[in-house]
Amino acid sequence: MAANKQKWPGNLVIVRHGESVKNVEKARVDQFDSNKLRLDITERDMDIALSEKGEWQAIVAGKALAKRPRFDVVFVSPYIRCRQTADLMIEQLGYAPRVVVEERLREKEFGVIDNLTRKGIEKFHPDEWERRNRDGKYYYRPSGGESYPDVGMRVHSFLSTLTRDYRGKNVLIVCHSVVVKMFRKLLERMEEKDVLAMDLVEDVKNASVTSYSYDKKGDRLGLKEFNRVFY
Repeated sequence: MAANKQKWPGNLVIVRHGESVKNVEKARVDQFDSNKLRLDITERDMDIALSEKGEWQAIVAGKALAKRPRFDVVFVSPYIRCRQTADLMIEQLGYAPRVVVEERLREKEFGVIDNLTRKGIEKFHPDEWERRNRDGKYYYRPSGGESYPDVGMRVHSFLSTLTRDYRGKNVLIVCHSVVVKMFRKLLERMEEKDVLAMDLVEDVKNASVTSYSYDKKGDRLGLKEFNRVFY
């Protein structure tokens, strides 16, 4: 295929945000307060910031990415933890790529179960708990929230933007764990069972790098690395 007919970016790098204060609270509750019903989080999900550790993780990731080909553009979720991660990484690059805030990369929306623990969902929304157990993690859509496929539809729309406007470019994306999984689902043509199998192996780590490069022979983006951390 001729170079000017290339459909995909040359390189696509996807980074999950660094550790957030909500990540810290979830870990604390899981380890020390398993009977708690709600997380001690008062901010809107989109306003939750990085922890000090998360800031350090973003800086380390940025230093590693500075050794790679220059990025033409950085797409970032509008959520504060992602914007902070992107800013800290860009400071390490030694140059200033264009930054685009992209709402289609936002976190999965959790609706009525946001900030509730498992015990909290069982207590306050038993019907939701029963429906989640019936539908499974992949297809369950909480009231007022989204399922994995809902997020996938946003990512699918975003990929259309990449193939239209960023052919042959080097693209960096800063987003959330479920969004990373949906990029893999779409780019690698996974099914529900494949995504759930990925979840069973390991969750997407904070400030981890997942990257693809253009495979000219196959005219597609080929996975180079998944969930790689540099700290």
